[in-house]
Amino acid sequence: MIHKRSRTSGGRVAAARRFLLGAVSLSVAGIILFFGGQYAAAQRVLLDGRDVSHMTRDDADAYLTERESEITARAFTLKAEDLQVELPLSQLDAHLDRERIEREVYGIGREGTLTERISEIATVLFYGRNVPVHLQADEGKLTAVLTEFLKHYDRAPVNAYAEPTEGGIVLHEEEDGIVIDAEALRDDIRDKLAAGETGTVELTVSERREASIKKKDLKEIDTVLAYYTTHFNGCDTNRSENIGIAQDRLNHTLVRAGESCSFNETVGTRTRDKGYKDAPVYFDNKLVMDAGGGVCQVSTTLFNAVLRAGLVIDGRSPHFAPAGYVPVGMDATVADNALDFIFSNPFRHAVYIYTTYTGDTATVYILGNHEDLCSVVFVTTSRKTLPHEVIRKHDPSVTADTKEQEGYDGREITIKREVYYHDGSTYTDFIVSAYEPNAEITRTAGAGSREIVQTTAPEGEANQDEMINRPHDPLAG
Repeated sequence: MIHKRSRTSGGRVAAARRFLLGAVSLSVAGIILFFGGQYAAAQRVLLDGRDVSHMTRDDADAYLTERESEITARAFTLKAEDLQVELPLSQLDAHLDRERIEREVYGIGREGTLTERISEIATVLFYGRNVPVHLQADEGKLTAVLTEFLKHYDRAPVNAYAEPTEGGIVLHEEEDGIVIDAEALRDDIRDKLAAGETGTVELTVSERREASIKKKDLKEIDTVLAYYTTHFNGCDTNRSENIGIAQDRLNHTLVRAGESCSFNETVGTRTRDKGYKDAPVYFDNKLVMDAGGGVCQVSTTLFNAVLRAGLVIDGRSPHFAPAGYVPVGMDATVADNALDFIFSNPFRHAVYIYTTYTGDTATVYILGNHEDLCSVVFVTTSRKTLPHEVIRKHDPSVTADTKEQEGYDGREITIKREVYYHDGSTYTDFIVSAYEPNAEITRTAGAGSREIVQTTAPEGEANQDEMINRPHDPLAG
């Protein structure tokens, strides 16, 4: 039996064949259209503003190498308010991002979903594309450079300050501190490099810190109320450095009307981590090596300037022994968390401490208002010398006398200060000092002995008051 295919069934097959052929035709056309669009889009691509359609990859690579060398020889200008700093790209090890450049020049329509690829081709066909000379920094170097930059230019506030000059008191403006947004700076540099650009980077200030002393706070300071100079041995480098550090920390201290000033709070602790070196200090009535030796000369210099400016002494202690750089009884010792020198300002105007030092002198100025000028007279009202013991200890292990401890006389002295103020008022106080004697101890092979001696000649201090009343320098001729 022969079965004949129905016309309906045959029509369906033919229709299917036509559909498939059409679909294939459309797919082929789509493929042709896709790749044709891709090719056309590639003709719309510029590299750094240059047509690359007729460039070989070698030509493009050579051009990029040349541009890389040119751009990386430049620098960024980092700017914020009055801050302007050059940052050479060489410090960042900036280099071409060749992978990104190649992808953007030659990879049109080659990544992503079909829809994304078609969209990219259409965008380039419509708008064109200019691929910049993409650069990138070495991230390690970028981090290191920005860390160091911020150390220097994250600016702490700078107080207004007063300065004595030959022409009078000069007042300097304050400067607010700024904190630079580190992440914003990092992103801006990355974006600039990615765009193949250098030029100016405007820094973002994330925080502003006001100065605590403003020029207006110093407006009434117009003269030197008093100053005092002491001398030291500049060859003792450790002690000299300690004096310099303490002078710097004391410098530019403002004491407002009615306020007090603590030396220890102002200068801070004298520790090695703050730069202080080991130098001789008195401990338990003996000279020993410790951090901060010499700082007492700074407190003593301040003490003498304060006395002559007519300020009020609230707390002061003498050394264990008279200091050689001031007359007897005119010293002020300090020690971390123990002995302090404190004074207060009785005037209606602020006073200001300004310090200088050279290789062998330390000077402290007290600046203030002319209405607070005064004259000061010192008179030694009592003086006593305390003899010391000389002890010889028998020691069969020594063959010659060996001095174990230096000895010196003790002293008791009272100095009256009379202050005559500009307005006609007066003020009197007393500087009382007691220095205990220190026994001289010697080890000897001979017999032991003890005796009381006095080695300080009172007549040698006949010029004591003359030295004290020298207004600026006890050693001045």
